Amino acid sequence: MQRIYVYTNRVKRSLQVKAQLMELLRQAGFVLTKTNPEVILVVGGDGTMLSAIRSLDHLNVPFLGVNTGSLGFLPGILPSEIEILPKLLSEETFYTEKYPTLEVKANSLSGKKYTSYCFNEVLIKQHQPRLLEILIYLDDKPFNYYTGDGLIVSTPIGTTGYSIWTGGAAIESTLEAFQITPIHPNDNRINRPLKHSLVMPLTTKIELKVVRPQHRSVLAAVDGIHMTEEYLSDLLIRISDKPVRVLRAHDTTYFDLFRNKIIDKHIYRYLETPDEKR
Repeated sequence: MQRIYVYTNRVKRSLQVKAQLMELLRQAGFVLTKTNPEVILVVGGDGTMLSAIRSLDHLNVPFLGVNTGSLGFLPGILPSEIEILPKLLSEETFYTEKYPTLEVKANSLSGKKYTSYCFNEVLIKQHQPRLLEILIYLDDKPFNYYTGDGLIVSTPIGTTGYSIWTGGAAIESTLEAFQITPIHPNDNRINRPLKHSLVMPLTTKIELKVVRPQHRSVLAAVDGIHMTEEYLSDLLIRISDKPVRVLRAHDTTYFDLFRNKIIDKHIYRYLETPDEKR
């Protein structure tokens, strides 16, 4: 790999690392360009990785992240490790992970059609503070009359985002599955909504039809970005034909990442042998 594009956010630390990285790559003889790159280096955190994937996935090349953010679930190396990049890229000794994305199609109340692609999650909520009512269909069959604050549909890698903090499960990233998670379901004498996260095969087709859409204000956000400011009447969510490749410098398992980034956050006191003197 000789043709490299470096993508970054505007945070001071990221810009500093970008400057160091570009100088390092130039000295090693790499071509820094946005035209037909062979790999995209992303300097930032998970949000910057998502932004790069959203903006540049049409190039159909892998992404490798340098973590200057806080969580860093997606970036593959630390700023202190950038010296290894010339050899890593020239010899292609990295580890490649392929993540599925979801295709999201939506119809607005005005009849306009929108299509977007989701790497992490799709969030469906009401703009106004009212109860969301949606008919859920799985593979064309009626499944649930849902009432609550919202729904999250997430990819395996996306389950460690918004979904896990609303009670969803964490899905190991190589499993061919995705998840729909309710947000504060309204369960009472009348309503019987989905109350727990549902893990489904990646081939499942999800249709969401808003009940009386003209009286509601339903919006959808794909990886944190609104599909449209128009209110929606229905959505169709299914696996896309656009997987994303992410490179890592080290042979790190999903469970290593989950433990380090979600559970321990690099705090290992729960794994240490107790001090016998205490």
